[in-house]
Parts: sequence; structure tokens; C-alpha cells
Amino acid sequence: MTQYCMIETASNNIDEIDAIVKKLLDMKIVTSCHVIESESSWNYHQQREVSKEYLLQMTTKKEYQEKIYEVIKSIHSYECFEFAVYDITSIHKDYLNWMDEELAK
Repeated sequence: MTQYCMIETASNNIDEIDAIVKKLLDMKIVTSCHVIESESSWNYHQQREVSKEYLLQMTTKKEYQEKIYEVIKSIHSYECFEFAVYDITSIHKDYLNWMDEELAK
């Protein structure tokens, strides 16, 4: 059985996010991308950071995780960027079939 996932990253630069989305969709290694504007807070090098960020959620198959990571790494300006992976399970077979049809073969 194919394993599906959602990958999440964030950046304070919308142009970076747009470039990542375009490249991944052009490569057909994600089925969809959701960009959500957020106010983010985190600790980094023992200091609190607060910034407007753009949260990018991407749906894909687990087999594309490494390729997606490499694309994001080549574009992203953060020294240490979020790359969180969540399993997708669905009883909606049409949704999973759509993902299969849209991803690179």
C-alpha cells in the first residue's frame, strides 16, 4: 500500500515559498500546496524570535520526501528550517487516487 504524507515548512519570505511551490509542482512530486500566513514564535540560539511567516503544507507520497527536502534546502534561506512530516490516512479513495494520478510516475 502506498504511503501518503503531508510535509510542512515555513519561511518569512513569500518569494521563497512561491519558488518552492512552483518547483515542486513543476516536478510533480507534490499534489497540492497550502500557504498560510502566520505569526510565529520560536527559540533559536538561546534567543526568542517572533516573525510573520508563511506556513507551507504539501501533500505527497512518502517516497518523495528526500527530493522535496533537497528542493527546499536549495531555495530556503534559513540555516535550520522546519521539515515536519505527517502521515495521511483517508477512507476517501477518490482523494488517494487523485494523488496517485497527479504525482510523477
